[in-house]
Parts: sequence; structure tokens; C-alpha cells
Amino acid sequence: MRQLFLFLLATTGLASTGYTQVQVSQEPRHHNVFENAYVRVLDVHVPPHDTTLMHKHSIPSVFFILSKTRSGSETLIEPAKPSFADGNIWFEGFYEKPRVHRVWNEDTVDFHAMDIELLHTPAPAPGIPDNLPFSKQLFDEKSVRAFRMTLPAGQHQRLDPVQAPVLVIGLSGPSATGAVNDHPFTKKGDYLFLPAGTPLAIANNSATTEQQFALLYLK
Repeated sequence: MRQLFLFLLATTGLASTGYTQVQVSQEPRHHNVFENAYVRVLDVHVPPHDTTLMHKHSIPSVFFILSKTRSGSETLIEPAKPSFADGNIWFEGFYEKPRVHRVWNEDTVDFHAMDIELLHTPAPAPGIPDNLPFSKQLFDEKSVRAFRMTLPAGQHQRLDPVQAPVLVIGLSGPSATGAVNDHPFTKKGDYLFLPAGTPLAIANNSATTEQQFALLYLK
């Protein structure tokens, strides 16, 4: 009964606000925390019982779900369902049509996600690895190759520089003790953009707990 009440509350709010849509980068709960010629990093927070504006995804993107939150959505335009490479991380190209929707949070905790919009025009990028130590390749698309790295406690990993930018996203927290090129990674959603040719050093400084990172090699 409580879930039905929350659903009716959310949908009533949706109906009363109309269907004006904005680009996702202009949606107030999608916070633009970093942008350059390659990527736009949108850090998404939807508070409990709140709803986003109707918004449009039309740029190739990598999505991360960083919280366990009961949520729902109302969709006006829906492309083919994405292939979830590793549960909570996936790529969508939006090559044929966009997604137009809004999302609500029917839980008592914050809904946290990230939308990494890939702004660059893909080009051949020699030297991007096919595999990485302690890692699983998630997907290989024309604009990005993605890995999930799981570092055991106390493990430090150095990776050779490649002629492609790399975006690293922290997947552990809220009290992680990781570091990327000496930048602390302490919570889910911490990130660092590395220009092409930059050496990459990832560390798990915990003595007891493994830590996870996503590595996005941009082509």
C-alpha cells in the first residue's frame, strides 16, 4: 500500500508539471561537475520523494548507478533497451533516437548516479589495452572502451601511458582509501580526467578491503 501511495504521489506531481523538456545537462539535479572537449561529467542526485524535470539524453554516454535506491521513471521516447555490461555501468549511443524521460525517487535515501556524456568525435586511438590487471572489460564502443578494476587490499597498480585520454571513476565508498595519481578517491563518484600520454597510477591504501574503479579510455 505504501509503494502504491508513493507511486501515485510521484505520478500526480508529474502530471501537474507538464511535458516541457530540457537537455539533460540543463536538468537541475544533473550537476555539471566537469567538462572539456572530450567529456561532460554529470553528477546526479535526486533526493527522497523528489522528481527530475522531463529531460533528453541524445549524446553518447556512459551511465553509472551509484546507490541502491527504489526509483521509477516516466518515458516519452525510449530507444532500444541498453545492454547492461556489468549491472550498474553501461553505454548508450543514442544514434537513432534519444531518450526523453523523468525519474523519481520513492525511497528514503538519495538516488545517486553519473552520466558521462562523450562529446568528442571518435578517432583511432592506438595503444588502448584490450585487458588490464585486476580488471574486467565492460564494453568496447566506437567512442570508449571501459574496464572495471578491482584492486585487492594494499595493491598499487601502474599502467603505461596511452595516446588516448582516460577518465577514472571511483566505485567504492563512502570511506574508501584509494588514490589515482595521488588524488584521493574516498567515495563513489570521485573522478579524474587524464590527458593522452599521462602515466596512470592507481592505489588501494586499505589494509583490509578491496576497492573498485572504472576506467574509460576515450577513442
